[in-house]
Amino acid sequence: MSIKELVKISRFYGKDPSFVLAGGGNTSYKDYKYLYVKASGFSLFSIGEGGFVKLDRSALSRIWEKEYPSDVDLREKQALKDLTDSRADGETKRPSVEALLHAALPQKYIVHTHPAMVNGLTCSKDGCQIAEKLFGSRCMWIPSVSPGYVLAKAIKTQLAEHEEKYNLLPDIILLENHGMFVGAETTREIKAIHNYVISTLKKHIIRKPDFSLVRTSKEKIEKVYRRLKNYSAFKDSYITSENNTEINAAIRNSTSFEKVHSSYTPDHTLYAGPEMLFVEDLESIEQDIDKYRQRNKCYPKVIAVKMTGVFAIGSRENASHIAMLFFLNALKIAVYAESFGGYKFMDKEQIDFIKNWEVEKFRSKVSLGK
Repeated sequence: MSIKELVKISRFYGKDPSFVLAGGGNTSYKDYKYLYVKASGFSLFSIGEGGFVKLDRSALSRIWEKEYPSDVDLREKQALKDLTDSRADGETKRPSVEALLHAALPQKYIVHTHPAMVNGLTCSKDGCQIAEKLFGSRCMWIPSVSPGYVLAKAIKTQLAEHEEKYNLLPDIILLENHGMFVGAETTREIKAIHNYVISTLKKHIIRKPDFSLVRTSKEKIEKVYRRLKNYSAFKDSYITSENNTEINAAIRNSTSFEKVHSSYTPDHTLYAGPEMLFVEDLESIEQDIDKYRQRNKCYPKVIAVKMTGVFAIGSRENASHIAMLFFLNALKIAVYAESFGGYKFMDKEQIDFIKNWEVEKFRSKVSLGK
């Protein structure tokens, strides 16, 4: 049964942290009448048949005929309502934020992941040109746009242009500052395409991240813990600390930390915050946190202290752990991007959109178990 195959391929990539972290990524299968897509907030790691939403393809296709308001909030509310209304009778779960995008792609199976190596390319200055050189007409590059309806519409438009230009449809779609979509008629083909992309990129990587352990001062670490716990907003929070060779190089000064200070993808904004805070002097950490809050209208989830380590903060232990995973992921992306012209963050407009997007807040809330 195809849904069973969808579950298997979802778990295959969901269990591999080099492809998916936390609640990230989504998958789908379509037959002649329905689209079965991951429900928002479910993890690919452990997803079962009940983790997918059944959507009516005819109802989804009618969404393209609609005109939505130019106002961002109104547009997203109406698009979400139409997407929700496309659910088959009896469905109550909320479809993935990218469900409409899955519907726009013609292949039976669609797998969306965020491999750090691939995002080294999609989050780089020369990514578009290099992707065209490496993958040719098999690949379609999508410039950075807001996820959801706007992204789906951009892909639908570019698909038509791509098919007219090359007389074929791409099976690899690279989203700038986001990740990768792969489409095929079988799950075996899905795996083959992923293997092809990763093996191709590996040949062009000039340096791999070095996460070997380094000696850390327990006294310094404990001092930072005490200062964070004494900060009123963090007194009941969970704090995770980390240091390794790559981190050590990044926290030497504010210049070396620049490559990880902002968001590479929507998931980095969602799980690790819109900005990673770098603290030059521990004595000013409280003032630095206050300034961060003024800039971003939220507290930092990741704080790096010069020549000491990186600290991830969460209301729950799981949230703290995930924030750290996304910091380390950002570090990997920064290193891989060195092979493709250097790193490139999301722009502020895109980061602000993610911060304020109700859909992403819902996904984060469900995936973190809140």
